[in-house]
Amino acid sequence: MSKVTLSTQLPASANSVWKLIGGFNALPDWHPAIAKSELSDDGSERTLHLVGGGTIVERLETVGDERTYSYSVLKSPLPVRDYLATIGVRPNVDGTGCTVEWSGDFRAADVPDNEAVRVIQGIYQVGLDNLSRIFGI
Repeated sequence: MSKVTLSTQLPASANSVWKLIGGFNALPDWHPAIAKSELSDDGSERTLHLVGGGTIVERLETVGDERTYSYSVLKSPLPVRDYLATIGVRPNVDGTGCTVEWSGDFRAADVPDNEAVRVIQGIYQVGLDNLSRIFGI
């Protein structure tokens, strides 16, 4: 199994950041690679339409009590399998804003492990960088 964990600190409250990113269908609101997201009728799955084409189907696995959710990938063009990720927001201990953390565990599919890790790191970093822009860093 490979693991990727990236985080960023933002000068905003955890609640305000979670309001933007915390909905399972909210990825297009803040991640520039996602053009559109469609929820299944029961809200347990989302189909992400990627900018430039392609789709990813993900299932909501858990919703945490404190601004977190976990999801798995059901179908994807990404070079990974057995993918389970968690995204969350927590207030900084010193009271200056919050930290967004995005982590994923997965196995490489048809590529070397380091290439799969690089792809997932890139996806997370683009999203976190955009959050920094949105929240004024």
